[in-house]
Amino acid sequence: MKKTIALFLLIAIIGLSACAGDADKNQQETMSSTTAVADTEISDMPMQGATKDESDIGGGEIVQEKYRQCYYGITYQLAVLVDDDELKEWKEETYKKDPNETNEMVVKLFVQHFDISKEDFERASLETAKVFYEPDSPLPSMNPKDYINQEMYEIYNADIIYTFDDEIINEYYLSGEYPFVYESDYEEAVASGEYTPRTEKWVDIEEMEAEIIAKYGEAEIVTEATLPDSETAGTDSTQSEIPEETTSELINE
Repeated sequence: MKKTIALFLLIAIIGLSACAGDADKNQQETMSSTTAVADTEISDMPMQGATKDESDIGGGEIVQEKYRQCYYGITYQLAVLVDDDELKEWKEETYKKDPNETNEMVVKLFVQHFDISKEDFERASLETAKVFYEPDSPLPSMNPKDYINQEMYEIYNADIIYTFDDEIINEYYLSGEYPFVYESDYEEAVASGEYTPRTEKWVDIEEMEAEIIAKYGEAEIVTEATLPDSETAGTDSTQSEIPEETTSELINE
């Protein structure tokens, strides 16, 4: 009988461990859709400085750093703007240094190294916001102030980053004190009237897109007709467009 009970307890412990692992894996996969990789290998690149705490059953908790989470990495939408091999070489060199010691924001270094235009940067940030903007997901924001996990949904502030002034950037992205850790606790406090949100800049996708169009115009839809002759030579005349999966990733230059 004792052996049966012991075996049952062992199976239960293994099952709980697997569930905790699956919860953490799901959280990691959600974040990986927006964090820094141009290829499919994400294990060798920091996830914007985030670390998971399995004490949060059903999800994950980021560990608060010196700066907010987005200080430590780049989004997928930015990574795909550059060559895969060049990105790998750059990140291998960049991540030899600790951003907390150098006090240089990783995405600032990325923009400088690859000469990313502010237009392309803002369009990429818009695509990131669209990924965040899903049912039951927290609204993306800039400079979150309400709960720690809110940092996972922060959108870069292009105006701050493109000053290239480390003092200004570091002051803006310095991590602060949050009243809450989890969104659920924050929402309950707001609903009960016990707390007023402190975050000042919530990201509205339509407003963000309208501002980009006002500054840069509509994004160009790339088809075979708009490509240079050298790139269309030898293509099948019955195919009028580049495959949809290609055009959906192109950013207007």
